[in-house]
Amino acid sequence: AWVSRVPNAALERAAQRALGAAMEGWDVILTSSAPGEAPRGLAETGDPVCNTLWTLSHLPSVTFPAGTGPHGLPLGLQVVGHWGRDGTMLRWAAWIEAALG
Repeated sequence: AWVSRVPNAALERAAQRALGAAMEGWDVILTSSAPGEAPRGLAETGDPVCNTLWTLSHLPSVTFPAGTGPHGLPLGLQVVGHWGRDGTMLRWAAWIEAALG
């Protein structure tokens, strides 16, 4: 079972600084929202590994379906923005979602 851990404030600030520097010059990061397709049924939401860094850093992100995997279950794309620039992130997410049809 996944155990929630509350990170310390110093770790959060270090992650925010590092990601801010890594994202310099980019509006958003486009990444998968999970490793593989969605799990079958409603018993679990899937592996949070692709979301942990954004949650730790308090960066805005949005996930949307983008095709299906080998078992016909949804695959997810995730758009991650800069802290405090939620509007830019949402505009990019809407554009990408529309481009995928």
